[in-house]
Amino acid sequence: TPGHANPVPALANAFHSEAPVVNIAGSADSPNLGRGAMQEIDQVGIARPVTKGAWEVPSPERIPEYVGLAFRTALCGRQGPVHLTIPHDYQSAEVDASDFERYAPREYSVPTKVMADVERVRQGLEFLNSAERPLIMAGSSAGATADPDEVRRLVETTRIPFVSEDSARALIPDSHPYSMGFGYLPLNRAAQLVREADVVLMLGKRLDYTLGFGGTPPFAQGVKLIVVDPSPAQIGRARSADVAVLSDLGPACSQMADEATKLSWIERSDWMDHLRRTHEEWMAELYEQASASTPMHPMYVSETLQNFLQEDAHITFDGGDYCHFLRASIPRERPFRFHNVSSFGMIGVGIAYGMGAQAALPETQCVVAVGDGSFGFNGMELDTMVRHNLPVKILLGNNSIWGIDWQIQKGIYGRPVWTDLAEGTRYDLVAQGLGAYGDYVQSAEQLEPALKRAFAYDGPALLNIEVGQIISPVAEAAIDRKMGSHG
Repeated sequence: TPGHANPVPALANAFHSEAPVVNIAGSADSPNLGRGAMQEIDQVGIARPVTKGAWEVPSPERIPEYVGLAFRTALCGRQGPVHLTIPHDYQSAEVDASDFERYAPREYSVPTKVMADVERVRQGLEFLNSAERPLIMAGSSAGATADPDEVRRLVETTRIPFVSEDSARALIPDSHPYSMGFGYLPLNRAAQLVREADVVLMLGKRLDYTLGFGGTPPFAQGVKLIVVDPSPAQIGRARSADVAVLSDLGPACSQMADEATKLSWIERSDWMDHLRRTHEEWMAELYEQASASTPMHPMYVSETLQNFLQEDAHITFDGGDYCHFLRASIPRERPFRFHNVSSFGMIGVGIAYGMGAQAALPETQCVVAVGDGSFGFNGMELDTMVRHNLPVKILLGNNSIWGIDWQIQKGIYGRPVWTDLAEGTRYDLVAQGLGAYGDYVQSAEQLEPALKRAFAYDGPALLNIEVGQIISPVAEAAIDRKMGSHG
């Protein structure tokens, strides 16, 4: 059906984000499938490449069985989306109630977590304990199941510096002495010091393109990798692990913290000072760009916005160059308050993310930083925010270009092609037309008063902020490699 075709990009993004979405779609009546039924397509075949599993329910009696299968698959191991097709005639069929009792939802909604082999845990800790320059990197699977208190206990017991990204962002707060902030290498020079680490503990972080598939660079020659992951396929996918720990991250972190207390750990002062100094210098370099110029630098938007953010604010970043500056510089003190476009890099998701966050966290301040190009994909969902009174605050960075692509084209080929947008587009008037608050911010002195008005407004608000066409560290890194990869 067209209804199934529409969310396929969302399923692809959920797949990379490791989001346990259960997608259910109807179809034509089962007797007519395969002979040109109304709106007929191969729904399972379309969904299979972008989900952990996709099935068509074979009979009405087996709907409970397949619903249970869908939830277990979505929530176990490395989490991710699944798809079910339920033909139209099954939805009104009568079945015996006993069929439902057989598959009553007892455990599949919160599946039992798989624990780690304690000998592997001990082996990994011995590597860490003997290291001179250890580092912990946390990724999405840690964010899915790890208890922030247990992660903090592990870090504080071992005295090992920690970086995090995606849904694991701020499992320990950025202000913690062992936190070195954001784990995405192009946006944190301290994280780039992974090249000097001799032992790295990967907590649910994939060795994908963002980490050079485990090669050199960014890792040092001879580095020891301890990989903790719920997926046996992922553990050795890019390179062999020196210690492979197959486990959900929740129990694994607790087990590692428990076992770590049985060892003596030293403070690696030189290594910690090196990381802290590098991180502080990096942040200072970013904030040096936050001048009150016109058009504004994205860092000025970041610095000014932070005066209005509550500690537990949820922030979504959707876009390229403009958003890269904000997500690199806005500290995170609470876990599960950070959304990004994922390793898939699919822009246009921010408005929907912010709306979902506000619906899930009605008492929490929810903010979306979005580029002008990204806003074009789903900006009309402001209408949904208005109808449901979801007071999301949207800071649209209007630089009149498809930022990162424009910069990469210019840097590699000398000129951009088809990546310019119209100047002065009045996205604020679009917001007003949909019933939200909209304001046009054209100069630095207008930003703070506009933020005051937007945050005081009891409903969704959009600030259309003119920012400069400033190249981000991510685009600079891509140009340096003379390729279009964003990793």
